[in-house]
Amino acid sequence: GSYDTQVTVLRAGRLTLQRASREVLLDERLIELTPKEFALLEYLMTQPNVVLSRTRILETVWGTDADPLTNVVEVYIRHLRNKLDTGGTESMIQTVRGFGYKLVVPAP
Repeated sequence: GSYDTQVTVLRAGRLTLQRASREVLLDERLIELTPKEFALLEYLMTQPNVVLSRTRILETVWGTDADPLTNVVEVYIRHLRNKLDTGGTESMIQTVRGFGYKLVVPAP
């Protein structure tokens, strides 16, 4: 990808992603993610508050040969929401209708 891979720890709001150990913490709690879920979240966390198109996510996380008609992005976004959203609050990952998704990170 074209995003910065030199940073070993990404932080976005209550999330911490550690690239070396491939661990994700929500507050202090370890979240179990599959390799693809990790890759998707990692990409979202490198572009906080930026709307990323479905196509761009698909090409970055799944590769340029991925089927453009697949719903794999939607499926994995749903998996991530299920694991990251702690109920009551709105999702950290917001759908931007007709375009894509963004990871919403409140200003510190």
